[in-house]
Amino acid sequence: MFKILSRILAHVLFVVLLVGCASAPQPKSKPKAENFLTLADVNGQISFKENNNTPDIRVIRAKAKAFIKQNDLRSAKILATNQATSYAVDDMVRELLTEEIYNNNFEKIEEYLSKNLDSYVVDKEVVAEKRIFANKYYGIDTAFKISRQKVLVALQKDLKLINTSSSTLVVVITSKKGIDLSGSGFQFGDLEDALMNQIQTDLNQRGLRAMDFRNAITHLQSDAKTKEQFGKISKEQFLAVVSGSPADRALLNKQIQEAEGFYTTGLSLLQQLAKVVVEVNIFSISGNTKGDLALSLNVTAKNISTGRGGAFANTVTNVARRGGPNVIPSAMITGLVQDTYQDLKREFIPQVIKEMSTITVGGDKLMPYEIVLKGFDSRNVRRFRSALDQRQNDQFRYIDYDNTLAGTQPSIVTIRVRYAGKPDRLADLLMGILDGQQIDFKEPRVAPELKDIVIEHQ
Repeated sequence: MFKILSRILAHVLFVVLLVGCASAPQPKSKPKAENFLTLADVNGQISFKENNNTPDIRVIRAKAKAFIKQNDLRSAKILATNQATSYAVDDMVRELLTEEIYNNNFEKIEEYLSKNLDSYVVDKEVVAEKRIFANKYYGIDTAFKISRQKVLVALQKDLKLINTSSSTLVVVITSKKGIDLSGSGFQFGDLEDALMNQIQTDLNQRGLRAMDFRNAITHLQSDAKTKEQFGKISKEQFLAVVSGSPADRALLNKQIQEAEGFYTTGLSLLQQLAKVVVEVNIFSISGNTKGDLALSLNVTAKNISTGRGGAFANTVTNVARRGGPNVIPSAMITGLVQDTYQDLKREFIPQVIKEMSTITVGGDKLMPYEIVLKGFDSRNVRRFRSALDQRQNDQFRYIDYDNTLAGTQPSIVTIRVRYAGKPDRLADLLMGILDGQQIDFKEPRVAPELKDIVIEHQ
């Protein structure tokens, strides 16, 4: 009987233990490492391409993320797209500014451009999107077509961070000696004015500053002596200044004193005013407005802003128009000029715009980055932030941080910084700081196109 009771009791205890184990709360499983996606896992194939037909347009790729509030994916995607747009426009800004100007003004630039970001975007495409950071953020991979000229105008006219000379070009119209216009029905000045008006109007509408050589000379009259000298030079002498011709070979007017000094300082003065000089050299004009009229000319563009400058675009254009007894000479000339300019717009003008929109600047700019700490407790986060703050210098700036998700599992804390270098170099700097604080971590994933560096606690 005792054996039977013992067996029954053992069975009862076994059942109780099973029920107790089943009802006990199970520990919440942590997200597996392979399930914790970051922006490095958001990748797509962009279709945008840069081409010579639109030299003013830069294709820039950017990745960004946004916190998903109340499971509203649409709003999160909009926020992420806005952040990616900001990154793309900022990339364009860094191409146009020197290191010193950008690093000293990035907060001012960011505040101004953020008010109207879409005005600098010609087109955009989202090539990949998904939930990341344990489904708490929405990440996107995007490509943008950014108008270099619109950004340049904003930096020049509105923020006053670039000298206007970088968007100014001087147009000079010359002709070969001996061109006979006695039977053409018009004077050379008529053709010169029409060409100048056509070129200036189009380029000014594109956001550039185009002026003729005489206006350029007027702008260079900084004092009475300079005004007297520049006020008397001819087109040929002006071009001699541009080309750096020796004074004794440039037929400088005798009344201008200190010729060598004039040519030594002339180009440096002109560089303060303009970046490019365009010379339109008329080879020949044949016929007249009552019959057939033909025009042949050569156009050259020269960059004078740097020592390595020189001619970067050249073309020869030949156009013709059929006139008649009732044709108005001014209308004939206008039509001839418009035909000429249409020919120039195919290749020459795009090359000029591209050169005018490209500013070659070196140096390391303070790029925006986000450091994402995953699984770190508040004590280690404070230690790390304090160490970042102490490491600030000309190459590294601590901006702010976001601990909205510090209480989640896993905890996520975002720290915004600026760093003058590539992501891998920033990652090395961060790992060095963590090692110095004796904080355990896993080596972060780094990629050139990423603006955030995710560091997991080990």
